[in-house]
Amino acid sequence: MFDKKEKIIIIIFVCLVIVFTVFNLFGKEQKILEEDVNSFIVVHVAGEVKIPGVYKLRDGARVIDAINVAGGPLPSADLDKLNLADYLKDASKINVPSKVQYLNSVISSKEELRTSVGISTNDKININTASKQQLETLPGIGTTLAQRIIDYRNEHGLFTSYDDLLNVKGIGEKKLEKIKDKITW
Repeated sequence: MFDKKEKIIIIIFVCLVIVFTVFNLFGKEQKILEEDVNSFIVVHVAGEVKIPGVYKLRDGARVIDAINVAGGPLPSADLDKLNLADYLKDASKINVPSKVQYLNSVISSKEELRTSVGISTNDKININTASKQQLETLPGIGTTLAQRIIDYRNEHGLFTSYDDLLNVKGIGEKKLEKIKDKITW
């Protein structure tokens, strides 16, 4: 059928086709990997999100996408302080602010203003912004209960009424009556 020379030529030709095909596929695979790396960005999501961390997102993703990838915002998150439609940039950090942090800065500014113009400040403790040490100055509120109040407001948002405090484990009607006149929000 084929003589010896023709068989050798066919074998060499088949080997060349195989070698060419392998190199061609390897080149395409390498190009796909390079394109894949260039189509992603890495961002750090921190603050008031359920799972803060570093995330890999598609290039062209927006701030809201990063927040959602991080498990979504916590109830205490103040999303109005961010431009949720803004495009993300590689190696950027998205810090989701807290409503409490914002209130603390506003209250701190008001307190500084009052002090500087000689107006006495209210003796009541703001239950939404008070530190653990401030909460411990209230009658019947110790270290553990102060921490529960802080944990509750961080998890569920700001207190808006006295009844909200009854949702904190360890605060009942009697304890609420003792602190009612000493707190504000």
